[in-house]
Amino acid sequence: MFAKLGIITVGDMLTFFPVCYQDRTNVVSIKNAYKQTQSCIFGKIGKAYDKQLSRGLCLLHIEIFDGISGGYVRFFRKKNPYSSVDIFASLKKAFKPGTFAYVYGSTKAENCSRFIDVDDYETVKNEKDKPLLFNRIIPVYSSIEGLNQKFIREAVKSVLNSVCGLYPDVSDLIPDFDGIPRLKSSLAIQKIHYPDTLEEAENARRAFALQEFFILESALSLSRSNIRKNRKSQRYEIQKTLLTAFKNNLEFEFTKDQKKAINDIFSDMQSPYPMNRMLMGDVGCGKTVVALSAVLLAVESGYQAMIVAPTEILAEQHYLTVLNMLAGFSVKTVLATSSTLKKSSEREEMSAGFENGDIKIAIGTHSLIEDKIKFKNLSLIIVDEQQKFGVMQKFSAVGKARSPDVLMMTATPVPRSLALTVYGKMDITSIKQLPPGRTPVKTYFLDEQSAYTNTIWELKNRNQAYIVYPIIDESDKLALKSAVQESEKLSRTWFRDFKVGLLHGRMNPSEKNKIMREFKNKEFDVLISTTVVGVGIDIPDATVMIIQHAERFGLSDLHQLRGRIGRGSKQSYAYLIGDLKNETARKRFSVMTSTNDGFKIAGEDLKMRGPGELMGTLQHGFPKFKAGDLIKDVDIIEFTKSLADKIAEDDPCLSKSENAVLKRLMCRHFSDKIKLINIG
Repeated sequence: MFAKLGIITVGDMLTFFPVCYQDRTNVVSIKNAYKQTQSCIFGKIGKAYDKQLSRGLCLLHIEIFDGISGGYVRFFRKKNPYSSVDIFASLKKAFKPGTFAYVYGSTKAENCSRFIDVDDYETVKNEKDKPLLFNRIIPVYSSIEGLNQKFIREAVKSVLNSVCGLYPDVSDLIPDFDGIPRLKSSLAIQKIHYPDTLEEAENARRAFALQEFFILESALSLSRSNIRKNRKSQRYEIQKTLLTAFKNNLEFEFTKDQKKAINDIFSDMQSPYPMNRMLMGDVGCGKTVVALSAVLLAVESGYQAMIVAPTEILAEQHYLTVLNMLAGFSVKTVLATSSTLKKSSEREEMSAGFENGDIKIAIGTHSLIEDKIKFKNLSLIIVDEQQKFGVMQKFSAVGKARSPDVLMMTATPVPRSLALTVYGKMDITSIKQLPPGRTPVKTYFLDEQSAYTNTIWELKNRNQAYIVYPIIDESDKLALKSAVQESEKLSRTWFRDFKVGLLHGRMNPSEKNKIMREFKNKEFDVLISTTVVGVGIDIPDATVMIIQHAERFGLSDLHQLRGRIGRGSKQSYAYLIGDLKNETARKRFSVMTSTNDGFKIAGEDLKMRGPGELMGTLQHGFPKFKAGDLIKDVDIIEFTKSLADKIAEDDPCLSKSENAVLKRLMCRHFSDKIKLINIG
């Protein structure tokens, strides 16, 4: 059962920290207990009454008095209707009339009576006996059925008493920082589990987090310094044969952020060490043209470049964009996906082009990183929407060349705290400016009728609209509208005067591509879809995005979907249709209607979802932080990153005696991941 909670070793048990605390230091009178939703009381036990509420549920009432007022504590238990065993026997024995009890629980007032539904209790024989679990701060742990809080507390306490002093410690390597107390890891662990005050618990958590982030940042910093030692063989020279012509052909000027991003990337590429950079930018900020500038620098220097995307639709979009931007250039570019590599003749021809260097730019999906495909002189690898690739997939892509320059791209902006932790070993460039001429999307929470009425007005002006649903088909289990059924209904009703298309995830790639191309060519006015449309072809005339059951989508999904519109100069509108009963949904809608800033939205998303879930989606395989908090501890992350960089510079092999424990802890946590750390 402990293994299900991630507890395998005594070390795991020591760092199985409380999720919250119960403040049992304030024992109130029974009379005042009902002024709070949860209270801690003390009193003398009276009579006990039990009764059967239903065939399988029983209730035990126990009188309790504190000398001024009285009430009842109560317990609910399930019972086999065919059993004669008294399921309350042990409770009746513990709560003998005349004994005293401390009780913590939820207060209720029903039918002129007052109750406390018991979460925890402790009985004592005499009024002046000191309790073990009351008049103090008590930890509350994550639990599963079969492991109650009492048993977990006893197990943790046992391990704390026996082996806590052996827990490894690197506090001697960390100078004083921002009022965080200097605590050995063993003492920090003890105070996290059993603090005297809630303030002491937070101070201990921060002290342990300081060591936790320091170990992680040291691994990242040493890994990065090792990358820098590996000189690359490729050398780039800006010859202006392709780059100048490319820039002159563009119908727009680079934004300030785009220019900075290109300068950062070119500087990395011209360095003697491999580039390892993350390019973050909001939907529609112009990352593709920045990446293409890097590609052209590689090509005009005599090398090959590869762009990998997670889906065929996105890969094809990149392919079409590159062909359009490089029209008139003699640069051979191919699209390598499962669809284009189906025929053996095409596959063999493409493979030959990679191996003899004839193909200069390869754009594709995971099919492009298969072992069979080899390149003559691949020097630059670009991974788009990198968070949708597993670490091993990215590792395979990087393995296509010796010390390649690597550029990871994401349209999911990551808050600074998360970026410092997850991408701490990578250089990071952010593009926050949108290209000139873009009009910010206006977002509203509307009823269905108003949304459809507004959409018809847009359609009559020769614009287009998306309508997104969370599911493909109707479900007996979910009372939700679905894409398939609603496309049939809406084409007969609201949008009977317009052409309606349907797109969903169960279609094969060629069908999806065909529908997106038809929508782009205005063969459809309305495209009804699931979230598969979150990544698609740029359609400047699409000015409306309706999201049905918007409460079912996370903030990042809502923002990604909204990014499908507003791709041109026309005013665009996003309409959220959903249930406002859910408090989380109300917060999301409030964020979406108040800002278009992807970085702010990512920050709010991190607050709402918590760092654990986001870390999981990034597929790094790092151990979960035991005490560190990516939201609360941004200052600690920045401090430990700076400290780790100094240690990596001073002792890159951690051969000094004072760094022995740090080296051992790094090996324990990262020995199987050190290569993967290099590639995000």
